[in-house]
Amino acid sequence: MAEGYKDWSAGDILTAADLEDYTVKQSVMRFDDSSARTTALSGVLAEGMVSYLKDTDTVEVYDGSAWGALAGGKILQLVHDYDTSTITTTSTSFVATNASVTITPSAATSKIFLIGSVYAFFSDVVGDDTYLSFDRDGTTISAETRYTQVVANRRISTTLVYLDSPSSTSALTYTLDYKVSSGTATIQNAHSITALEVSA
Repeated sequence: MAEGYKDWSAGDILTAADLEDYTVKQSVMRFDDSSARTTALSGVLAEGMVSYLKDTDTVEVYDGSAWGALAGGKILQLVHDYDTSTITTTSTSFVATNASVTITPSAATSKIFLIGSVYAFFSDVVGDDTYLSFDRDGTTISAETRYTQVVANRRISTTLVYLDSPSSTSALTYTLDYKVSSGTATIQNAHSITALEVSA
């Protein structure tokens, strides 16, 4: 396959090989999905080819052995959930809040950046520890953040962030969880969770 750029002059003959090498194989080719791309390009794959997949809205480049994201660190999708109810727990093990999102990564190499926020978080017992963490499909995945209650019922606002590497293209459900060391923990007025898919 010819590569790069060709400067055409008046009277030059445009051959089928030139048309294929300098235009078709160096364009951004559009396909319904990766299966359609595999079928169409079977036997003609060449390093540097670029394609756009309509099902995932992603641009990928062929490196000579596999297709991959054109550039890493891009935000591919975002999902968000926000709840305004007041919830309480006496559990000393993590339980789910009302904030939950489901996201389906477009590639197994993608990471999921999580942001959890609570507007007013407190316990009714001085010295109590209240905790927040993230859960993926029923399993705690992040290091917990802790707040020690120095004055009973004193409210705090806090945010928890975590970068998850699920290595999956299946639908994943993330939940903001909470627990208390004793007494009753309350999340009042508002709490939320946001999940962003980040390309590798």
